[in-house]
Amino acid sequence: MSTVDRSPQLFALDEARDLARELWGIDGVEVLEALPSERDQNLLLAGPSERYVFKLAGPGDSRQLLDAQDAAIARVAATARGFAVPSPLPSARGRTIERVAGRDGELRLARLLRFVPGTPLAAADKDALASELGTVLGELTAALVGFRHPGAVRTLQWDLRQSAAVLATHAGEIADAGRRALLERRVASLRPALDALPGLRTSVVHNDANDYNVLVDDGRVCALIDFGDLVESVTIAEPAVGLAYAMLGAREPVSVARRLAAAFHQRFPLDPAEAAVLLPLALARLCVSVTLAAHQRRLAPDNAYLSISERDAWALLERFDAIALDDAAARVAAACSPPPRAPAPGARLLERRRRAIGPSLSLSYRRPLHIVRGAGAYLYDETGRAYLDCVNNVCHVGHAHPRVVEAAARQMAVLNTNTRYLHEHLVAYAERLAATLPDPLEVCFFACSGSEANELALRMARAATGRRDVVVLDAAYHGNTSSLVGMSPYKFAGPGGRGPGEGVHVAPLPDPYRGPHRGPASGGRYAEDARAVLAEAPAAAFFAESLPGCGGQILPPAGFLRTAFEDARAAGAVAVADEVQVGLGRVGSRFWGFELDDAAPDIVTMGKPLGNGHPLAAVVTTRAIAEAFDDGMEYFNTFGGNPVSCAAGLAVLDVIRDEQLDARALAVGERLLGALRELAARHALVGDVRGAGLYLGIELVRERGTLEPAAAEAAGVVNFAREHGVLLSTDGPLHNVIKIKPPLVFGHDDADRLAQTLDDALATLGTA
Repeated sequence: MSTVDRSPQLFALDEARDLARELWGIDGVEVLEALPSERDQNLLLAGPSERYVFKLAGPGDSRQLLDAQDAAIARVAATARGFAVPSPLPSARGRTIERVAGRDGELRLARLLRFVPGTPLAAADKDALASELGTVLGELTAALVGFRHPGAVRTLQWDLRQSAAVLATHAGEIADAGRRALLERRVASLRPALDALPGLRTSVVHNDANDYNVLVDDGRVCALIDFGDLVESVTIAEPAVGLAYAMLGAREPVSVARRLAAAFHQRFPLDPAEAAVLLPLALARLCVSVTLAAHQRRLAPDNAYLSISERDAWALLERFDAIALDDAAARVAAACSPPPRAPAPGARLLERRRRAIGPSLSLSYRRPLHIVRGAGAYLYDETGRAYLDCVNNVCHVGHAHPRVVEAAARQMAVLNTNTRYLHEHLVAYAERLAATLPDPLEVCFFACSGSEANELALRMARAATGRRDVVVLDAAYHGNTSSLVGMSPYKFAGPGGRGPGEGVHVAPLPDPYRGPHRGPASGGRYAEDARAVLAEAPAAAFFAESLPGCGGQILPPAGFLRTAFEDARAAGAVAVADEVQVGLGRVGSRFWGFELDDAAPDIVTMGKPLGNGHPLAAVVTTRAIAEAFDDGMEYFNTFGGNPVSCAAGLAVLDVIRDEQLDARALAVGERLLGALRELAARHALVGDVRGAGLYLGIELVRERGTLEPAAAEAAGVVNFAREHGVLLSTDGPLHNVIKIKPPLVFGHDDADRLAQTLDDALATLGTA
């Protein structure tokens, strides 16, 4: 909401007209008027056939911020229904943002937006339009849920989360003692709502649906303008800000609040905690507004332009001084509680799943989630609630990464076929993938899943050695086929397991925390154990996950993997590094997990992250093994290596390189690892914290001396986190390890949120 008009007049009207012609190619432009603004300069232009708004950004507005606004506008225009937004026009050079020089000689960012006609809500009957506005704000919120942009992550005084700080800093600048006392009373009553903000769900919000940015026409809300206050904040800010201005001058403000809340809730359901603070947060917005007006008046006492709604804001705050806020807030929240209805779609879907899907396919969490969308490091349920995904290492570069989606869709629209035809994508992807590996790993084979890749590696090892037996690590998981289950102790020694397959030999898991050898110097002793098992029978292959996942997110002690692979070769076996869960830059400091120990495998198997959710897996080996496998029996996989899969795989490699996601995994992982170790120092339940990059594990124990596993407590932490919008899961043979392996777009703020959620969960369990 604008307060004092302090925007610099950096362009004369004729200069804006000339820029519209030179940069946007619009001739015959007439400048109609300057429009009020707090930070930037806005001019209304009329062209031959339509009108435009020329926007010159303020000195603090970055290109990234304007990119975020343009992207949000495009998102809303494409997905929201029933109202218009002012779309930016690309210049003659195809840019929606141009850099121009102002009168002060400083370079500024300029845009040209299509003008959206309408009458400001401030001049309309707000009581009659409350429900209409609630529906539009719900539509807006639904459109922006799932939208993420780094430009929206910023500190903004109009962000509701900054309210307490703004009020504490500037409330003393209100000159009138009576009004200052009124504000202090109101702020005191709002304290519980402001304290609740950190626990509420977040999303990108328009954040300024004031009564001059909401336009009406013919008795309906027709448009929303000015995305200048866009910010990632609490989702409830969207209806709260809109409600603040909808109540100004209304005949029955609480009635307006109830109708707006009910209509919003019908379009975008609110959590009970959000509904409870909707009215208090609307009043908090008004408190911030009058406080910042006083602050800006002190900075510019001669500036006569103050927000037209400031007088109405004080009047509304005075009116609420005589209203029992708790009762009014409860009545507004009650409007968001619809009457009993049929079972929720999620409940019906669960029942349908139980009838149609085999019971051995499990669901996560005590209360299963109905996930309908993903973006970046977030998943979204059917209500639009966002969940920070800390466990999905399949969508390696982020859910629905636009470059991967576009590459796969573009190729799907042209051709998808098998590898019996020449195709550039197949060869290019094989070359790019092999180039990430050390010599002599240079020959690629493609499949659709990690299980298929490990099956193929087993066939190769047997063809190359003429042997049948296999050595694996205890608690290993290599896939879901019959032969791989038989060589996966995590499966064959667990519920429903029938023991190892024929010729399968098990070496101890190199677990320096819980295993038979303890401490960081135990790598050599575990290697000796593996060597002894290799000596028992002539094995075709030694399979090892570079960082065992189902074994409990284990980081093997230094020297183990390097020595074990050397010993396997010395015994005549093929050394296979299973990188299905940990490869492609996840460990941060190196591109592949086995490289952490300078190990040299003969075969590397890959799966989950290669296609960012598209089924794609690979086996990369030496030329000698590839030639030994060429024994007359063709390897053919109908879908393995198809052009669409390879297009997705190439895009994933491009994104990792261009966005430097391996470096990000290292930096964010180190920050998170440090935070988790601080938790271990404060919570006795945490026995061990381990891992590398963004492949981490937290082992919970009831007693550190005996290492009694805390499986129930680990499940409790995971379900607590789920209820607070953070997704985790447990793993390990004893099911007491919390695994952390998020998409690599996971950021520092995400790491901080995860650490805080774990802190809260452990504190709750520790006092239960």
